[in-house]
Amino acid sequence: MQLVLLAGELGEKYGERHEYCNLRTPADAIKLLCFNYPELKQELVRAHHNGVGYKVIQGGASMGYDELHLPFGSRPLMVVPVISGAGGSTGQILIGAGLVAASFLLPGAGLFGFAGLGGTVAAGTTLAAGSSFVVGSAFGTALGTALSAVGASLILSGTANLISPQPQLPNASANRIRGEGTNVRGPGPEGITRGGMGQQSYAFTGPANTVGTGATLPVIYGRVITGSHLLAVNLEVTDDSDPLKLATQKPRVKTTRINSDKLTRELKDCGGIESIRGIRKVNSNDGDSRRRRVINKTFGPSENKQVEDGDSYETSGDSNTIKYKKESEFRKKLDVIFSIENGLFDFAGAPGTTKIDGFIQYEVTLTVKEGGGNINLASAVITLQGLVNESQKFNYGHRFELPRAKNLDNENLKIKVKIVDSKVYSDATLKIQSYGYGLLPD
Repeated sequence: MQLVLLAGELGEKYGERHEYCNLRTPADAIKLLCFNYPELKQELVRAHHNGVGYKVIQGGASMGYDELHLPFGSRPLMVVPVISGAGGSTGQILIGAGLVAASFLLPGAGLFGFAGLGGTVAAGTTLAAGSSFVVGSAFGTALGTALSAVGASLILSGTANLISPQPQLPNASANRIRGEGTNVRGPGPEGITRGGMGQQSYAFTGPANTVGTGATLPVIYGRVITGSHLLAVNLEVTDDSDPLKLATQKPRVKTTRINSDKLTRELKDCGGIESIRGIRKVNSNDGDSRRRRVINKTFGPSENKQVEDGDSYETSGDSNTIKYKKESEFRKKLDVIFSIENGLFDFAGAPGTTKIDGFIQYEVTLTVKEGGGNINLASAVITLQGLVNESQKFNYGHRFELPRAKNLDNENLKIKVKIVDSKVYSDATLKIQSYGYGLLPD
């Protein structure tokens, strides 16, 4: 006698204990349950829409799809519903639709050479009176296994797409976009501590138990040896004992870095994006407005608040956008100019303590409208870091490359800048000065 246990809501609906004989694999058990309870099969197929997955457990070990076709074993088989977000590991949480697919379609439960439960429909058996449909045993079994594997792979891949659908761009193929535009995600700021220069703290050494949002908090009964979940920690570092330690390094424009690479007066690659400092601003009368635009959007005190994560700006309409140009001399030199006008630094503790590096991480996205949506032509996540005093103003810029798109010529090319992360003193400002073609010196 072999025992199958349904836990939770499944057990309440379809019974907790199910006893069967001569089950070869756990897949056979799932299949037999679906035959006996058609509503169960429908519930498994639809469960992912409600954020429910399943664990199939035997002998204390969770099974994957492939393991459903191992021998059944002597211990009870358990099917346990699992709500999305529960548990620290989702590696063996199965999707209901995939569970059904694996039980019905994988080798051993194929369309040909199928060993039915409660009877056998084998390769080489006449299926009905007067029927001449007969398949050779070896050939039919091999063909059935192959077709079943292909069908299972298609269903399981479709299940994966249901769980994590991939974003679909508008129909860009009609525009014949060729090549790739700039697509960069630079590293975060350098430093030893988050409070000092922006990265995570290394004050706690060793195997700290840190968890993300949604982790289960365990309830422990009895005496156990266990670790802990570090839910939150806050460090404030203040050094008032050495009044001569005014800054961790000499404040100057030369301390600035883009994506951890030194920002210089020469246009060079900085963590995947060409950048340069010490350039002049663009004036509104500097030429064709279809090729360059002055924006002068400031993040910071001019908005009556300091630079904050999540702040964003996006051009719109014809009044402050340039036009997409398909010619290579334009689309390979799309430049964006920024300026820092009130310093770039932070304090180790309260205002007035030692000055340390400040940083601003922002995302630049260049899009063009096509049909009912926007097409992303280029994007970059960029980190500016440095220790620059209030009086040390400077301008800098980035160069993007756009892909070629035949039918988008002279469409509005919009720019969006979003603050991703920042750690700067309250009066710091970041200004989007302008964008256009060929603004930076080569």
